[in-house]
Amino acid sequence: MMMQIAPITIPGIRSIAICAGCCVTMMSCGGRSGDDILPEGVLAKVGTDELTVADVREVLPYSLTGSDSAAWCRSYVDAWVERKVIGVEASREIADTRRIDRMAEEYRNDLLMREYRRQMAAQNSCKEFDEGTLRAEYDRNRGMYRCTQPMMRGIFLAVDSRHPRLHDLRRWSRSTHADDLERLEKESLDPDMEYLYFRDRWLSWGDIAGRVPGGVDTNPDKLLKLHPGFEARVGDRVYMLSVNEYLAPGEQMPFDLAREQVARMLASESAADYDRTLRDGLVSRAYANGLVRINRTLIPGQDTASVAVDN
Repeated sequence: MMMQIAPITIPGIRSIAICAGCCVTMMSCGGRSGDDILPEGVLAKVGTDELTVADVREVLPYSLTGSDSAAWCRSYVDAWVERKVIGVEASREIADTRRIDRMAEEYRNDLLMREYRRQMAAQNSCKEFDEGTLRAEYDRNRGMYRCTQPMMRGIFLAVDSRHPRLHDLRRWSRSTHADDLERLEKESLDPDMEYLYFRDRWLSWGDIAGRVPGGVDTNPDKLLKLHPGFEARVGDRVYMLSVNEYLAPGEQMPFDLAREQVARMLASESAADYDRTLRDGLVSRAYANGLVRINRTLIPGQDTASVAVDN
């Protein structure tokens, strides 16, 4: 007798209703037994455990269509049945499951504890740090804040090699005069030109080299210590970089470059401090409220009063 399963309606995946009837392979030594007619919305049942349409919806990959969704459905339901059947058999054959139950309970408690601590830290430890606090942390631990990749400030241009003012663009991009920069910005309004001004912020070598098709096959440390930039021609485009400031890997980060990293460090420390305070407070309150009781005859020297706090 074939198992009758109610059709599944999942938007965009029509074939899953077709494949549902062949998803489940009932496994037993003497063939199938029991009532194969399942309640509406139930795909499979092993003992008292049920796999429902809603369960499948939660894990169904959205990208699957057609025959792929049918194969996925069959595989998922077969795997679910196998896990449940083996679980039932294992519970019959393993007489003492107390160790397994204890491990499962400890794992569940660990998951709950971690999620609770994560939520509490997110709600209570996040704060904005003023400039003075960030600067003090930076000055205290300067050695921690070093470049891990080449960093620079400057101007990057990408323009047609036949541009009538190519020479002027090259000169303006290397100039520090306000008039030259104004001329460059006006010229950059040309939609065919790529203009990136970053003299006011730090970018990595990878951010710039990645803008040149095929990349830049050179050592940035050697190049930029000898020259204030580079120029490369790819096809009918010219790519120009003018560098005003350069930091090699391992060099000390200036404060404006290290600022975000300093803030992340302080936030991490704040979260750790809050988590420690939270755990200590919960344990102390549990002792004070009598939730925790210690057998001092088995644990010599343990004094419950010493860990309790006044509320």
